[in-house]
Amino acid sequence: MRRLVCVSATLALLVALAAAPAALAGPPGKWTRITGIEGVPAANTDEVGLQRTADGVLHVAWTRPAGGVSDTVLQSAISANAKSVSGPVPIVTAANDGINSSVALVGAPGGGLRVLFAGLFPKTPIDTVMASATAPAAGTPWSAASPVSSTNPATRSPVYVAAGIGGAVSSTGETVLVWGDAGPEDGGYHVGLNPTDPDVPFPSGLASNPNATWAGGTAYLAWIVLGSAGSPGALEVMQVGGAPMTAPKSGAAWVGQRVSIGSRIGAGGVYVAYGSGSNEFDATPAWWRVGAAKPFIVKGQRDAEHTGLAPAPGGRLWIYWNRKGRIYATRTNKKATKPGAIVSIKPPKGTSGIYRLQADGSRGPLDLLALAEAGGGLGYFHQRILPGLTLVAKPKATKAGKKVTLRATDAGAPAKGAKLVLKLGKKALKKKANAKGKATFKIPAKTKPGKYNATATKGGYAKGRTKLRVKH
Repeated sequence: MRRLVCVSATLALLVALAAAPAALAGPPGKWTRITGIEGVPAANTDEVGLQRTADGVLHVAWTRPAGGVSDTVLQSAISANAKSVSGPVPIVTAANDGINSSVALVGAPGGGLRVLFAGLFPKTPIDTVMASATAPAAGTPWSAASPVSSTNPATRSPVYVAAGIGGAVSSTGETVLVWGDAGPEDGGYHVGLNPTDPDVPFPSGLASNPNATWAGGTAYLAWIVLGSAGSPGALEVMQVGGAPMTAPKSGAAWVGQRVSIGSRIGAGGVYVAYGSGSNEFDATPAWWRVGAAKPFIVKGQRDAEHTGLAPAPGGRLWIYWNRKGRIYATRTNKKATKPGAIVSIKPPKGTSGIYRLQADGSRGPLDLLALAEAGGGLGYFHQRILPGLTLVAKPKATKAGKKVTLRATDAGAPAKGAKLVLKLGKKALKKKANAKGKATFKIPAKTKPGKYNATATKGGYAKGRTKLRVKH
């Protein structure tokens, strides 16, 4: 919980929030603040919910202290082209106390939205338990909140103090809810939305920042097991009704962020992403197909923090992380076995710290939200990231008068039609990549020895770059 409060938000503030005009959003190269707005900063424990509707709009559910007197759950909407953001729209406000700073957003019947949250709502059915409200795809109006975890005193869980809240909906509309431990046996999960059904505790240990997904009609849960003194133990994944499995080399999994778990779009397998190693401050980005003998590793990226995963069309996965003051992302091949080019972006201007990363890649590009301490205070910022192109010159060094071949690929697949440019001083040689992603250039005889730049560009991709050396 962010805080305990004793006065409800004023009607005037809620009306002002609901009437807020659309603002510029964060297309490639731009950051836009989503939370921590209107002079009320976010908290470093805030965990937002993301859900994309059929019209391509990415909805964001988040919490804030409304005017500093009462916590409110709100919803904002990032346009399909990532050029504008609308809202926020208030969903529910605590009557006399606080709301857990972690909220989840999932699909609802008819292509709508369902927000999952918990808080103290004295003398109401949703007091202390997991609660839900729904809205159509437009994001408004929101229904009254109702309980969706157990309300039976003998089986209910204190979800309002949970160490993280998550949830997922299957393709047939089945829902699973999950929340982390604030103390022994506080965390657990709930299948369905019937509050008369019992909550189910996690098998053992303290579970932090859990999440869920569905694959083949089966629900999967993932969480971080806390070790001694609150240190991360490992990342565990469990098929509902089965036994927990420990992700290999997951001792560096980031404990202060909701676990990334997802199933591939249009393909099989359940995957999680995490920091590989034994120390979360000295980790390497990794993703693991649940049940496999070992994870896939993004090489050369030590000191990664907040590693996450987002499914993309065609069976691909986005893997993202931050390290050494920058944010990185790579989109895999269609088999989800090989990373593509790593795209690097600067965090929001004036950033002094990054606390969490979340993202959605279901439309192809990656819509990334970073909880950053930046100019104007702490908040979630959004930017769209395009997949990168890998550009290779063969040979890497040649002589004037000789030929060189440039090849552009997307995670190993040829980038047919990419514009390849070889800059040789004031002269630029240009060609389009063929079906194999290649184009061959002849180095002019009078080219001076030195290093020269080559680039690959294609619509929907970040620019690929490489260097070529012309020898004596």
